[in-house]
Amino acid sequence: MLIKRLSDAWSLLAIVSLALLLSAPAVGQGVILHLKNGDRISGRIVSESTNSVRLTNNFLGSFEVPLGEISKREVVPAPAPATNAPVVATTSTNVVAPSTNVAVAPKPAKPPMSPANPEATPIASTPSNWKHDLRFGLNLRYATTDSHEFLSILKSTYGKQPFRHIFDVNFKYGRVEGALSANSLAASEKTEYQITPKSYVFNLIGGGYDEIRKIDYQFEVGPGFGIELLKRTNFVWKSEVGFNYQQQNRADDTRQNTYSVRIAEIFAWRVWDKLTADFKVEFFPNLDEFGEYRLRIESTLRYPVSNRLSLNLDVIDLYDTRPPQDVSQNDLQIRSTIGVTF
Repeated sequence: MLIKRLSDAWSLLAIVSLALLLSAPAVGQGVILHLKNGDRISGRIVSESTNSVRLTNNFLGSFEVPLGEISKREVVPAPAPATNAPVVATTSTNVVAPSTNVAVAPKPAKPPMSPANPEATPIASTPSNWKHDLRFGLNLRYATTDSHEFLSILKSTYGKQPFRHIFDVNFKYGRVEGALSANSLAASEKTEYQITPKSYVFNLIGGGYDEIRKIDYQFEVGPGFGIELLKRTNFVWKSEVGFNYQQQNRADDTRQNTYSVRIAEIFAWRVWDKLTADFKVEFFPNLDEFGEYRLRIESTLRYPVSNRLSLNLDVIDLYDTRPPQDVSQNDLQIRSTIGVTF
């Protein structure tokens, strides 16, 4: 009888020892838990029950993870050095961390598109609130007919909620066989005031000259209302309507005053990962004379070759049913530039 009791005691001791040996590696072991929502949490196992696993790490302290949230475990061969920060979930999880309030940062979303056209570009988040896009174009030709043309464009945006200011300056000068082929300057400033996240009011003023189109001086002003009809990570669509007054002093010593309605559609599209396309249509029906109007279509393709430099292709079409005398109603311009963003 004594021998049988000793045998039973040794058997029980062997079973308990084996259980302890099997469970010992888990307690205190470094693991990475892969959660079903795609997040990962690292730490050392403190204890484990049928419902949860209790971990501890230097960032969250001691906390529990429900077993139902775990999809896979990854054993860490050796504890990470104390200087290494633990891997923490990047989105909200069901981790319980008693006595510790931790704000878990969400995964950074893909930044909204930032097209070249500042009218469709979100307000810059830089500390200065400024964003500039300076472009240069130089076309030289030495053949039967020699020609050269210089083009400079500056687009600047200053944004500080609820206001945004958009500055646009275009200068072009060119000669063909010594004769003037281009000499124009156009500048504008647009001030927007955000009413709601998708609607705003604005006022646009502009001026300049065009020697080839026989405009000595031009001035315009116009308030209006705009609304953001659609916004995706790769596409933006805005629509604007307002009033426009334009005054032209022409080379034939005449002055033309025009009162119009301004209807504009503004689009920005990220065609590929880098290539962006901007498209704007402005229609100015004359309020004084039915059937008379002005039309401006502008499209830009922009491809960044680095963080600062970009290649740009602009197509601009201007149409006026009442141009200066001996000037074509339509003016189509195609120009390529190298841009610097800062």
